[in-house]
Amino acid sequence: MFKAENISKSYGDLKVLENMNFQVEKNEVLAIVGPSGVGKSTLLKCIVQLEKQDEGHFYLNETKVDEKNRIRIGLVFQSSSLFQHLNVMDNLLIAVKYHKLYEEKEAVKKAESYLREFGLSDKKSAYPSELSGGQKQRIAIIRALLLNPLVLCFDEPTSSLDGENKTLLIDIIRKIKKEQAVIVVSHDEDLIERVADKKVILG
Repeated sequence: MFKAENISKSYGDLKVLENMNFQVEKNEVLAIVGPSGVGKSTLLKCIVQLEKQDEGHFYLNETKVDEKNRIRIGLVFQSSSLFQHLNVMDNLLIAVKYHKLYEEKEAVKKAESYLREFGLSDKKSAYPSELSGGQKQRIAIIRALLLNPLVLCFDEPTSSLDGENKTLLIDIIRKIKKEQAVIVVSHDEDLIERVADKKVILG
């Protein structure tokens, strides 16, 4: 499904990633772990192509990741990154419209289906300032899922969640991995223990 082959990344003389190799399949959760400052966030940025690795390649279903297929790798940021001036439905649809993935009626139908599944049907007209941290995160997850990713990445997903929302997130990740491969960057050992099928340990 998704493979990293000989990935290296430096900033000047500082070698952050060196000859990284790993893969994750549909129905699997891969955790990227290690202490602060060892390159977890850098690796994640390279995976989603926010930064370019110096050496090596990523592959999706044996096809090299490039500008055409990078949209199939989704990212849920540590902060939800919702647009404050847009309501929930408009936040969900903005990227779908930009990439012209579906007709608008179909996009709205898919968004409403996810909102029901995630227990947020009553929030589609709400603005981010009216949502809790857990609700914002679930909206961000739905927004990523609407882009139909083959791989969905999470950056420190439990960093601002209480126990109840963390349990909800774990259930969501377990559901998502039935359809996608999942990559999680996290310091949360309990989360990793409960969701990860394999690990990449940095540092």
